[in-house]
Amino acid sequence: MGKKDYSFGIILIAIGIMFLLLNLNVLSFSWIIFITSLFFIILYFYRKQMGYMTIGLILLAVSLVSLINEYIFDTVNIKGFVYLWILGIISLIMYKKYSTKGYLIFGCILPVIGTYSLIEELVYGDISWIFFLLLAVSFYVIYIVGYKRIGESWARNLSAIFVILSLLFLLSSKNVIKYGFWKVISYLWPILLVIIGVRIIYNMKKINRY
Repeated sequence: MGKKDYSFGIILIAIGIMFLLLNLNVLSFSWIIFITSLFFIILYFYRKQMGYMTIGLILLAVSLVSLINEYIFDTVNIKGFVYLWILGIISLIMYKKYSTKGYLIFGCILPVIGTYSLIEELVYGDISWIFFLLLAVSFYVIYIVGYKRIGESWARNLSAIFVILSLLFLLSSKNVIKYGFWKVISYLWPILLVIIGVRIIYNMKKINRY
């Protein structure tokens, strides 16, 4: 029997013990992921294969978020917030490396969703206007970083639309507009028509100058 057979046997024993402790409620699943992450990190130092370190770090991040949520922020679920921010940061890193606009869009929108999910956990009441405001900021960042230099303005236009939506939902939450979502929409579409009309006139004047 070779070393590989012994190693495989030790791994099976470790897995069996961990899941036995899980069934006995001695360990939570987060702790099992944490221990597994340490195993992969240690394995990297023995085998020098980057795949082990990558898996170990991912599992370590996931387990630490779960453990922090379990023991420190036990009344607030921060998992969605942290995971979406991590994915957003990874997307932005990928955008910097490959200059693919999709990575930029995901990198800006995912943190918005994560931030809003955390705000929902902490704040009571109708705060949907905050979501649209955050989206407005994210799309303006997308415009500045990825589209302004090439003359495309769709992200900026979306940002303006989300600002208007945010304002309307804020007014609705404060009972200034008292008829709910569809009433908000009925206020929205004429405003959008006016904005589009002004934009068309502005573009036509700009063209006529040349």
